[in-house]
Amino acid sequence: MRILQAHNRHATRGGADVVMDQDQGLLSEAGHEVRQLVTEAVQDAGVRSAVRSVWNQDTVRRVTQAVEEFRPDVLHVHTPFPLMSPTVFRAAHRLGVPTVATMHSFRYTCIAGTLRRDGAICEDCVGRKVKAPAVRHRCYHDSTAASASLATSLTLHHTIGTFSARVDRFLTMTDFARDILVRDGVPPEHVGVKPNHVEDPGPPAPWADRRQHVLFSGRLVDEKGIRTLLEGWRRSRHDGYELRVCGDGTLRPMVEEAAAVDPSIRPLGWLSPEELLEEQRTAKLTVVPSEWYEAGPPLVLLESLASQTAVLCSDLENICAGVVQFGAGGTFRMGDAEDLACRLSELLADDQMLQDAGRRGRALYEDSHTPQHSLQVLESTYRHVLGSSRP
Repeated sequence: MRILQAHNRHATRGGADVVMDQDQGLLSEAGHEVRQLVTEAVQDAGVRSAVRSVWNQDTVRRVTQAVEEFRPDVLHVHTPFPLMSPTVFRAAHRLGVPTVATMHSFRYTCIAGTLRRDGAICEDCVGRKVKAPAVRHRCYHDSTAASASLATSLTLHHTIGTFSARVDRFLTMTDFARDILVRDGVPPEHVGVKPNHVEDPGPPAPWADRRQHVLFSGRLVDEKGIRTLLEGWRRSRHDGYELRVCGDGTLRPMVEEAAAVDPSIRPLGWLSPEELLEEQRTAKLTVVPSEWYEAGPPLVLLESLASQTAVLCSDLENICAGVVQFGAGGTFRMGDAEDLACRLSELLADDQMLQDAGRRGRALYEDSHTPQHSLQVLESTYRHVLGSSRP
């Protein structure tokens, strides 16, 4: 098949960029031909940019040219927001090209993309065609004008059926994210689930070689739950264990202050992929204390599953569903440091429990998060939309 990938880059490289490139590699290795149509990150937030986020005629021209030159079987859109705009779907549909969209965030429902506001989960716009709360709360870059433009884009395209009738198939990373789209008016038969994947790190480290390490990896910001983790660690029983904090962000000084008082906390900063893999392979537990839904289980959680390392995560369904189903570790009440401390103490006191959870986590990885599984879902999705588009 010939697949045209479309994507609106953001100021910094993120998960959507990684997944798009991963998909391109998988498909190319399987013999498919893949090209990319990319809109670069917006450099200004003026009126012109705001209008283009609603209906970008330049996108229509670019899609038309790419289709005429490449003749794709399928257009796969990764992120159309903000500047590419949802007109990408209408342009492809007019040219007779079936469309697939991967939902990398909650941007089809929430202009911030996070379903989070003022430090708490927010679903005010879920199920509303008119995204008025987003404007009232200035959810996009704390700007009324920018929020109004993005809210207008979502309201318009939900109302005229762009998402319900011009996207042949949405792909979400979890059942929870699928339900959010359906609540927002997308027909359930138009939404499939494609979990993210990570490369197989190879045979897991023998348990005897594991260190008394508990791992956190991610941005050091409130929504990643680092405050809750530090307080939970302080309250927990963790004799002989070290909390290794990999990452950077605005709350790094807080982590360093905690480490200055408690020598069992070790800030490591950002690590190379190879260094982080070694941390994951040799730790006994990874903690994922996120306090927002995420688009799906963070990559660090998947990498820990692949490394046969047990996971303790917050009880948000979008993150913990697989961990709970397979018994790959444990959960605690989101944002509750005392509950986190109790669960940490319980897991760290039982070496066999950690070892067994790690094995079950590896089974979850092999079931849902391998490159082979991702390729199968992509190919079956493309065949589905091609079949649906033919008379």
